[in-house]
Amino acid sequence: MVKSFSRPLKLMGLAAMVSLAALSAQAQPAPGPGMPPPPHEMRGGPGHHPMGMLDGRLLKDAGVTDAQRAQIKQIFDAARNDLKSQHDTERQLHEQMQALFVAPTVDANAVEKLRQQMSAQREVASKRLSLAMIDASRVLSPEQRAKIAELMKQRREQMKAHMKDRMEHWKDRKQNQQANPDNPVPKPFTDR
Repeated sequence: MVKSFSRPLKLMGLAAMVSLAALSAQAQPAPGPGMPPPPHEMRGGPGHHPMGMLDGRLLKDAGVTDAQRAQIKQIFDAARNDLKSQHDTERQLHEQMQALFVAPTVDANAVEKLRQQMSAQREVASKRLSLAMIDASRVLSPEQRAKIAELMKQRREQMKAHMKDRMEHWKDRKQNQQANPDNPVPKPFTDR
């Protein structure tokens, strides 16, 4: 016997799929050396810079002066301000896309038109970030830029090792829970 789902359940399922698609579209690979970061990095809290983890310690270790730091901060603050309105537009476009997918009939032409608008918005943000990175690179000496790149590479390697250790810890913990009858892994809620 085949069960038929009600219309509200179908719409909720479709909305969930659209939400997952939107999230996966936002999950972009980390940029390589010399590539601009995705625009969403500009929306970070204080201390977030699109050139990576340009925090005080990294800049200090690279020999960046206080005056240079102030210039770099000013450059990225200006870029962040320029992109604030872009963030609102991007959110509205995502909401429009979601509305298109929950409509009784999906209009492929409208979806494509909206996708093109979203792509154009990302291009504008990417260009603005690239300009900010170019301006910031002019504040730093070639030696400082090379030192920052080396320090960032070391941080990535440390983070990779840390994540590997955490994954091994979780595997060990899961194996220990399964092997220990006094501390069994709980059944999923649906099986209870």
